[in-house]
Amino acid sequence: MPDSTILIVEDEALVGMELKETLERYGYLVPAPIKKGEDVPEAIIVHKPDLILMDIRLKGFQDGIETAYMVGGEFEVPFVFLSAYSDDETLSRALGTRAYGYLVKPFDEKTLRTTIELALRRSKEFHDRDHDDWYRGILERFPRPVFLTDLYGRITFENAAARARFNSADAGRTGTAMHLLFTEPAEMTDLLAEAIVVEPARPAIIRAMRLKSEVAPATFEVAPIRDETGRTTGFAILVGCE
Repeated sequence: MPDSTILIVEDEALVGMELKETLERYGYLVPAPIKKGEDVPEAIIVHKPDLILMDIRLKGFQDGIETAYMVGGEFEVPFVFLSAYSDDETLSRALGTRAYGYLVKPFDEKTLRTTIELALRRSKEFHDRDHDDWYRGILERFPRPVFLTDLYGRITFENAAARARFNSADAGRTGTAMHLLFTEPAEMTDLLAEAIVVEPARPAIIRAMRLKSEVAPATFEVAPIRDETGRTTGFAILVGCE
């Protein structure tokens, strides 16, 4: 992931500068390496790194593992350990920090780059899941019924208001094709197709859902859910009043 900022914590100046030059060739943003673990918090605040490469044996009051515990408690920054040591004691201490990788010196550039890319990807997936949980928590408490579907219209989430109104147990309809809930399935299929190219989708009046008899039609507002590249990955469906 070029353009990511990587902070190097390495007490050997020559090693730190060689790492910096290597990472910059790959397109990463790399501030000047720092040598002491106690300087890491300030560096995180100043540079806002996406990843930290942390040597385990550091000069100063705390080594890399102690620094990693401190970073994990105060900041949400992933880190990869660098070490010339792979003994059981060092490894067991390192495992307790939930590091995203461990590189034993000397390592080649290919291994370094692969480890960094995997760590950045894992970190992104973790934060995406956190954001998704937060987003669904907000929707769960929303007073109007809300459905989320995948790109093919299969339900991936329905909030408490939707379950109550349409008489469904928790996650009871997950995986069900949304259009099958309606007396005129084609109307929902057409609406989802329209929502891909029209944003926001215009409100539409469709017939009552099959799971519960409703005298009057309800309005369904459909908006596409897009990833960071702008690609549609699913739909958010907001149900109007009865």
